[in-house]
Amino acid sequence: MAENEDPPKRRKVLEAEEGLLAGFRGAPETASNEDEPPDELQAITDEGVAIEREVEALRKQRERERELAKFTANALDRASTSLLTLGLIGPGVGVLYHTTLMAALTGSELVVATISCLGLAFVLHSVGRAVLNEVFLR
Repeated sequence: MAENEDPPKRRKVLEAEEGLLAGFRGAPETASNEDEPPDELQAITDEGVAIEREVEALRKQRERERELAKFTANALDRASTSLLTLGLIGPGVGVLYHTTLMAALTGSELVVATISCLGLAFVLHSVGRAVLNEVFLR
């Protein structure tokens, strides 16, 4: 009965509902017809790409730092091995074969030179380990 009493009012409500339904029906169709995403989605996508690039750059920098640390530690360890050879094995061979270097050094000079070379070898080896620890334990 209420429908018969006020038809113009009912017609306005129906037209408004029809307009809303048309708007809802049209919105997905227009969004699906567009080739480019909305500006906000594009901004988020661009930001994601930028973050991925930055992560990759940081990963490469970290890898470079690790490789440089390995190179430095290896160089220091090779130097310590050379000093160990010079300070311990060299005088041992000299004593065995009675070389002229051994004849020029006194016993105390030989001990001081050997201990100095061994001490410096230990220091170089420790510095190499410290370089590795600094980079790899971060």
